[in-house]
Amino acid sequence: MNVGDAKFGPTLERYGRMSVPIRSSNNEMLWPQAVDGSLEEFLREGLGRAAQFVADRTDLCMLLSSSEDVQRGELYAWLPVANYPARLVQALVLARDIGSSGLESRIQGQLEQGPIRLSNGRSMDVLASAKGWASRYSSALGIDIPI
Repeated sequence: MNVGDAKFGPTLERYGRMSVPIRSSNNEMLWPQAVDGSLEEFLREGLGRAAQFVADRTDLCMLLSSSEDVQRGELYAWLPVANYPARLVQALVLARDIGSSGLESRIQGQLEQGPIRLSNGRSMDVLASAKGWASRYSSALGIDIPI
């Protein structure tokens, strides 16, 4: 399940919305085969818990700006390093919209951290990549996103 921002998500649909994918730790979630107790449990414990994984917009901002997956109980937010710069720009937009100067400052620091190592062994300049994403998101949202 993807959980995201209702305000900016639809406008960023082309870019995967402004959301985080929530997955089961054991990478499986059995779908009920009948309308019985298993369906109720699935809705409450499976989808219900996934839908509640993100507490609010501040929490979403924190998750988007995380450099690695975030585990909570049996679920985790899948946050691949390859899309980290794009997520940082989304988090920056969200922090500014929320009005959290503390979050904004923290994210700005993360943008300036230098290159990161990707799973294929190559490195990526976070700030350079983020500037490209900021330009794309600015066009989509119709707002300036200074970095």
